[in-house]
Amino acid sequence: MFTLAINKMKCSQFYRILIQDGWYPVCQSGSHIKMKHPEKRGTIIFPNHGSDEIGYGLYKKIKRDAGIK
Repeated sequence: MFTLAINKMKCSQFYRILIQDGWYPVCQSGSHIKMKHPEKRGTIIFPNHGSDEIGYGLYKKIKRDAGIK
């Protein structure tokens, strides 16, 4: 049987990581925040659901889009 080790992270923790990397909020619609970076291209739509855990697939996509390793 295979098990997949997933690091569980809260949305608020991941949001702080993005802020520390230089991303800043541009606007917000409901619980979703549009973020930009002064040097990197593109925007990120971040689901700001506070203490809820972020899904693994969404975590990977946002991390890839943000250029965070």
